Amino acid sequence: MYVTPLAFIAILFGYRLVQPIAAKTDFELQFENFTCIRGSASKANPLKSFHCGLSKNPKRRTMHMEFALLEPLNEHEFHMLIVIPRRTVDFVLLNVTTDGCQLLSNKNQVPLLRIARDILDRYSNFPRLCPFEQGKAYYMRGFRLDLSLIPAVMMETPVSVQFGYKRRQVQLFQGHIVAHVQRTSIAKKKKDV
Repeated sequence: MYVTPLAFIAILFGYRLVQPIAAKTDFELQFENFTCIRGSASKANPLKSFHCGLSKNPKRRTMHMEFALLEPLNEHEFHMLIVIPRRTVDFVLLNVTTDGCQLLSNKNQVPLLRIARDILDRYSNFPRLCPFEQGKAYYMRGFRLDLSLIPAVMMETPVSVQFGYKRRQVQLFQGHIVAHVQRTSIAKKKKDV
């Protein structure tokens, strides 16, 4: 949902602090997998319909997700875990649970969240304020992170992102994204010359 762009921006921002700077167009984010699981099937889960996935083009994969609700969603918690796999011990970049409505509105105007909100506005119809309306189809379509929107970094790494939404301790749904940041073939050719 909303946090997917935030997750990748957080990863890239964190690495910017510890890695040398490179040209922004030298790297691209490649999605490998995007799966979602519906949470509790009880009547307390207001999810009417839900699906997510990746486009079929293996060279330029984009993410999509769509959901609708049986009733308005005025409050929800959002949990996100970003892990950078390592051979010995995985590096946990972010592990946070927060109020989802505050995250959507970005009331504190944190620069990183402002960038994420701008990206979200580009690819989705998510509201800036709660509630999510009953019966309306909310979506994120054709999402592909444009690395030129964020500070330049130099890294090649796999990334694992898990996220989930809860309301009153009922799991609405959760998702898992596997991706990697890689140097583009053009950048590799420039380095070899």
